[in-house]
Amino acid sequence: MPELDPFFFTINTWSFTKHRVWNRCQRQYYYEYIAPYVKSNPIVNPEKIRYLKNFTSRFVVQGQLIHDIIDQQIQFACDRKPMDLFEALSVFMKKVSLYRGVGGETFTEYHNGEKIPDSFFSYIEENGKTCLHTFFAKWPEYAKRECLRHEQFDHFSIRDAEVTVKVDFAAKMPDGTIVLSDWKTGKDDDEYETELQMAAYVLWATEFYHVSADKIGTELVFLKTGATKPYAFYEEQLQDTSGKIAEEFAAINASYEYGDFPARPSQRECLSCKFAEVCPDAALKK
Repeated sequence: MPELDPFFFTINTWSFTKHRVWNRCQRQYYYEYIAPYVKSNPIVNPEKIRYLKNFTSRFVVQGQLIHDIIDQQIQFACDRKPMDLFEALSVFMKKVSLYRGVGGETFTEYHNGEKIPDSFFSYIEENGKTCLHTFFAKWPEYAKRECLRHEQFDHFSIRDAEVTVKVDFAAKMPDGTIVLSDWKTGKDDDEYETELQMAAYVLWATEFYHVSADKIGTELVFLKTGATKPYAFYEEQLQDTSGKIAEEFAAINASYEYGDFPARPSQRECLSCKFAEVCPDAALKK
């Protein structure tokens, strides 16, 4: 095993984001979460890895911009300050304009050789405005709930696995039920194993709020259309999720050797991977 910076072991947790990276490409997982902390004979200079980590896929950026602005507006509401759709739209348009002004040079795809068309920025402008309008139109029903937490990192344990979650919005209904809401800025589907993500949220909430699973509701809120998809979990389902998380965390940490993290190259995924430049198996057009 390579020698790792002790700090690695303080941040080595399971999360839904890490789960998705692990199942998409284990080599990418190694570069993202292990390589920066290798102290003995690193395959790639950790400083190079840290530099590449500054890039972000354009498909991630568009959602993150909307989430950040919504989170700021929720904070206003929780502080009993007025929310402001006009200000939210203005901030969003300014941020998109900044990316457009540099041609998306901080996007992973640009770094990997793809020219970002102006139509992309026009698309995220329109999509973002739609999402923000939908959020503000739906907010009156959320204003009736007691704000508990939003966009905060929380941690809990499942067997030998430390788990990290970050719930978009946790609130208490008038009847005492806790509802965990997750804002989705893409299309109305469930192709990204969202049930696993929401079950992990419920496992955290039962421990954090000391309530049973039947007192916790979860929902996806699709901001492009306003559609809402609720989830309810039973004890057997949650036990199954706990087992899956613990098993996956053990598999991820069975080795920290570079060779035990095989690549799964595909042109589309590699183009959006910030580590394609240093990955010998990257499937990029030359």
